Amino acid sequence: MTRTLSLAPIRTSPGPWSGEDIRRMPTQGFQKFLGIVLDVVSPECISAHIEVDDRHINSVGAVHGGVIISLADSLGAMGALQNLGSTHRTSTLESKTNFVRPCLGARISAECQPLHLGRRTSVWHTVVRDGEGRTCAHVWQTQIHTDSQAL
Repeated sequence: MTRTLSLAPIRTSPGPWSGEDIRRMPTQGFQKFLGIVLDVVSPECISAHIEVDDRHINSVGAVHGGVIISLADSLGAMGALQNLGSTHRTSTLESKTNFVRPCLGARISAECQPLHLGRRTSVWHTVVRDGEGRTCAHVWQTQIHTDSQAL
């Protein structure tokens, strides 16, 4: 049985995305479900926050690690999308998370910056903080940039 999605993708064409395209990403799908609110959108820095509610916490009352990883992965992709070549698409190739402390409180925030911007890959570092500004996690991810004309 084939299921039809009710949401139209924000964009399907290759090449760099505009800040406006990026700002639309949290308005639907999984990023909307997570409640991601973008604060800064630029090719050099993406920052966002989530107002924590019951869907975000684990069984001991801290923000679930999957929420933290998903937030960071979303921001790294948003950064990579702005830095693509004209015929490129991107996807996460690798991700590594170091959890430093439990993320507690009513809000988490994240800031993501590029460590490497190459033709075929980009590497992003995201720091996730709790509402008190304490670092909860560091996430490093590599985005692969594939040439849509070579596919």
